[in-house]
Amino acid sequence: MPEIVGNLHLHTTTSDGTETHDEVALAAIRAGLDFIIYTDHNICVDGIEGWYQVHDGGGEILRLMGQEVNDAGLEPEHNHLLCHLITCDLTDVAADPQRLIDTVIEHNGLCFIAHPIERPGLSREDVYPWLSWDVTGFTGIELWNAMSDVKWQLRTMPRALLGAYLPNLVAWSAPFPEMLAKWDELTTAGHKAVAIGSSDVHGWTFTWGLLRRRIYAYEYLFRAVNTHLLLEESLARDAGQARDQVYHALKSGHCFVSNDLVAPARGFAFTASSGQQQASMGDTLTLHEQATLYVFSPYQAKLRLLKDGLPVAETYGQHLAWHTTEAGVYRVEAYRRFFGWPRGWVFANPIYLTPG
Repeated sequence: MPEIVGNLHLHTTTSDGTETHDEVALAAIRAGLDFIIYTDHNICVDGIEGWYQVHDGGGEILRLMGQEVNDAGLEPEHNHLLCHLITCDLTDVAADPQRLIDTVIEHNGLCFIAHPIERPGLSREDVYPWLSWDVTGFTGIELWNAMSDVKWQLRTMPRALLGAYLPNLVAWSAPFPEMLAKWDELTTAGHKAVAIGSSDVHGWTFTWGLLRRRIYAYEYLFRAVNTHLLLEESLARDAGQARDQVYHALKSGHCFVSNDLVAPARGFAFTASSGQQQASMGDTLTLHEQATLYVFSPYQAKLRLLKDGLPVAETYGQHLAWHTTEAGVYRVEAYRRFFGWPRGWVFANPIYLTPG
């Protein structure tokens, strides 16, 4: 299946980012991305969507529009929702999470709960988790938010100083274990919560006394936590058709999350077969006596297969095959060493095996 890589959570000068729409697009092109979705806070800008091309063969990228919406009247401002492929004003429903989700779906958009679980950073107060778990209808969750990870990893001044100059050494771990547990709780309860990963980049500058350094810039973060989409056909040249392809791949969960700084994850595959049926990430497969689940990794890694949140198989290498007669929610994690210690690399959306 054709594969494209994009970043689904980023900010520009339209809200609290430090680069313009065009500057962000150029950074994404340099990082090798195929598409981006702008998600400024509580605002949407017209006239941005479509193919953005750099003159003289400098590359191109598909730009799509979304918003990160929350009730700005709350203190702290918890309950952030990524509203993708939406161009209407949502501020009048921002205070009601369920109504916000319903409005996004009514307008043929997708909604992902942003940084659902956070840990405190250096300030100990800048955490914005999702609290309204009684809502329904959301497309999925942001399983791995790069800046939430960074904020936690740089939670002391010595770690922050080290991270400012050696970000690869300090900054990256994996989705929080409690976030993975929440995802498993949702999927095993029957909610097909699609997992995505994003940068949440703002391009801020780190200041401490006379020390001033811009860290975790746009291009750097666009090389890290991203979402890989699997398409039925190559990405269309028509921007409207390409937009529809991104919509359907995300809605179906035909995607996986990876930290591409650890290793390029293009080509990673998680598939299943039972009888004459085939399935990939996000699909439901009817179990006929026995199913075979198969994992392929473009690089050697520790591969873990989980059923309903519990490990059932593990190996180190590029291949993992598992035969089962049990229905359940099966997903895959991959880990590799990076700058001396194990890091999360790939987190694939589940294949749902149902009884025949």
